[in-house]
Amino acid sequence: MLAKVALQDIEKYGNMVYELSLNPAKSSYPTYTDGIKTKADFLERATKAAEEEDSELLLFVLDGNIEGWITYFLIPEDKYLQLTGCNINRGLTQALTELLALLESRFEGYTLYFGFPSENQDAASFLQSHGFQRMEEEWNHSFFFDSYHPMKQVQNIEKISKNNFDKFRAVYHPSPETYWNCSRILETIDNWTIFVYNEGETPAATIFLQGNQGHYEIFGMNFADGEFKENVFRELMIASLNECKRINAKFMTYFCQDKEKHVLSELNFRCVGQYVLYIKTLSGKGNG
Repeated sequence: MLAKVALQDIEKYGNMVYELSLNPAKSSYPTYTDGIKTKADFLERATKAAEEEDSELLLFVLDGNIEGWITYFLIPEDKYLQLTGCNINRGLTQALTELLALLESRFEGYTLYFGFPSENQDAASFLQSHGFQRMEEEWNHSFFFDSYHPMKQVQNIEKISKNNFDKFRAVYHPSPETYWNCSRILETIDNWTIFVYNEGETPAATIFLQGNQGHYEIFGMNFADGEFKENVFRELMIASLNECKRINAKFMTYFCQDKEKHVLSELNFRCVGQYVLYIKTLSGKGNG
């Protein structure tokens, strides 16, 4: 049974659920195995989910025992719903069955974004058998700036602002399902750090990231012609690391494909594990 949580429940069960979050086979993303996020971060996120209007935290009870909790948040104007925690010891299939029924009754037309470690095979089996599409499979990496010294940077890398945003638009062509499209990024440009790699006057590749409180995440890396070029990728990564070091970043997160992994290893990133994103748009009746 899923039950709405009270703040005292977080205090009572927080330690137990946090331990589940450290087990990739029993947890979802965001992961707490990355060496970046802490127990304090976990409990703070849970408290916000319980308190804030567009979030919810639900305890899962099985046979009279608390087996974990689930959290999610909404962006109602975009009909966007993201799972922000699913840490369940026993009965994951039942927990997700109840969650999906609840969401279908409330959020007609919303698109659900559920991320899990590849080790969580119970979640994978459930989601794929209930109409979720497996949209992304990426390798999660962490970088720590405490021992990083800026590296030499090539001259043909350009930082993007509103004034030269067309160069970014010329390179970045997301799929229709991608939330962070060019329009949304432009609307929030002050929250982003974007670099474009030029070949002459022509933008050939881009990398873009954002962050706060010392933790930055690379959201995307794209080539204008769609062909991955290792040397260009390396130079854009160096520019990103140098910029983050300049603004006193502590950590960086990057979810990458197989072809990028060995470059990240050369640059001293640590591979955390594989992230899998599942997406489903709800079409059942609901009150929105």
